[in-house]
Amino acid sequence: MRRPGSRSANVPVAAGSPSPSEDGGLRRAITPGLLLFFIVGDVLGGGIYALVGEVAGETGGAIWTGFALALVMAAFTAGSYAELVSKYPRAGGAGLYVHRAFGRPFVSFLVAFAVVVSGITSASALARGFGGD
Repeated sequence: MRRPGSRSANVPVAAGSPSPSEDGGLRRAITPGLLLFFIVGDVLGGGIYALVGEVAGETGGAIWTGFALALVMAAFTAGSYAELVSKYPRAGGAGLYVHRAFGRPFVSFLVAFAVVVSGITSASALARGFGGD
C-alpha cells in the first residue's frame, strides 16, 4: 500500500538527483562528498592557507607547537565523534548527542545553535583572512 504523498514506482527521477527515502522522509540532498569538501575547505582554508604567515610572524620558530596542539585536539574530537556516531547513527550531530546525554531540549538547542554560530564565525574568519584584513 502506498502512503499519501509518496512517489509511485513509475515516476521518473532525474539522473544524478538523490532519490527519496523509502519511508517517506526527507531525501538526501547533501551527499557525503559535498559534506567532506565543506568541512575540509573550512578547516584547511582558515587554519592553513590564510593565517600561517601571521602566526609565524608572532611565534617565530615555535609555530609547530600551535599546530601540534590543534592536531591533538582534532584527534580527540574525531575519536569522540566516531564513538558517538557508532552509538547513535542518526543525523543531528552535537545537538543529538547532548540531547541523548542530558535530555534537556534547551541545552540541546544551545549546543546546536553554538555549532551553527561557530560555522558562520569560521566562514567569516576565512573570508577576512583571504581578504587580507
